[in-house]
Amino acid sequence: MCFIHSRLSRLRFALRRDIVNHRDIQLLSFFNRGRCQFLMNVYSDDLHTAVNFLSKEALNIPNLVYMDGDFNIRNAEWDLSVSSHSAAGQSLKDLVDSYSLVYSLPVLSVPIYYSDISGHANSVIDLIFLGINYT
Repeated sequence: MCFIHSRLSRLRFALRRDIVNHRDIQLLSFFNRGRCQFLMNVYSDDLHTAVNFLSKEALNIPNLVYMDGDFNIRNAEWDLSVSSHSAAGQSLKDLVDSYSLVYSLPVLSVPIYYSDISGHANSVIDLIFLGINYT
């Protein structure tokens, strides 16, 4: 779900189901200086359904300037408590590269998911990726 303030109405935001039609992926377009750009929010379950969908479909989304979401992927690249690089993490990295995005490093490197289950590790599974020209 997203909220777009009325002050941004001049940018003509639109939900783009014609490009990505998936229950866990929200793609928004907007116009900035006469150019169509895109923002994407992703929820990928523990089976990595949304990331797998995006990887398989190989959707051409030019001018994707921002992608964020709960990716449910633990990986040493963004989670200091993990010592390995997972296959799902590599798929996400490949997807991010295909969109010319880069991982946005947090100001503080702390877990953002805190497990309620005793003995389960806290983790970093919510991530933000930015267009190379916006970092």
